[in-house]
Amino acid sequence: MLYLFKNKAGSIRRIGNSRLVLRVLYYTWIAFPYPIRKPLTALFILWTLAMKKATGVDRNDKPTSMDDLGNLSFWGVPKIDLRRYTLEIAGEVGSPLSCTFDELITMESVERPVRMDCVGGFRNNSTMRGIPLKRLFDLAKVQPAADSAVFHCADDYQTAHLISDLLKSDAFMAFEINGERIAKFGFPMRLVALGTYGYKWPKWVTKIELVKGFPEGIWERKGLPKRGKIGDIW
Repeated sequence: MLYLFKNKAGSIRRIGNSRLVLRVLYYTWIAFPYPIRKPLTALFILWTLAMKKATGVDRNDKPTSMDDLGNLSFWGVPKIDLRRYTLEIAGEVGSPLSCTFDELITMESVERPVRMDCVGGFRNNSTMRGIPLKRLFDLAKVQPAADSAVFHCADDYQTAHLISDLLKSDAFMAFEINGERIAKFGFPMRLVALGTYGYKWPKWVTKIELVKGFPEGIWERKGLPKRGKIGDIW
């Protein structure tokens, strides 16, 4: 989870990249009472931003090799049967959707170079391909009452985005990274929300629920910034 020193690939060398280390750091973090944990988290984010600037990581736009792509699967990669997989669009919509993977990949897709910054320090520069959220929202006929989209995942992870933020950033649901379909990077469907930290890019998404209000997700309830924009501390 911690990334301190710039390596030859231009990323930050990981000193905690095993699930055991991640869990130890996690339980140490949540052991602090919330009123203390939140400002400590803000200080950590500011320190990480400073380290990325000092090491030049924030200026690195070179494609990250597949071997160097950072990825945190905190509780492991869920097993998904692609034959039974569906992406559901529900909630404040006029036409609820339930699309199989085969149906999804027949839709018009986009392929873009993207940059994902982890709140822990690393940066991935890759090319992702997927389906624009606006397309899915239009098909589902999102209602005016809806403020946010809540993303539910196969590993029980959950986070939310303001719909206005998603549309402004041209967010999309990715099914390929650098031309490959790899489970640990979120296949079959992962949100790409440019300008936000990686914890706001949920993997293995099975349902997008359109709701009134702006609920907190799993990491946000524990102290990470709610909108999760790069540089946010609250």
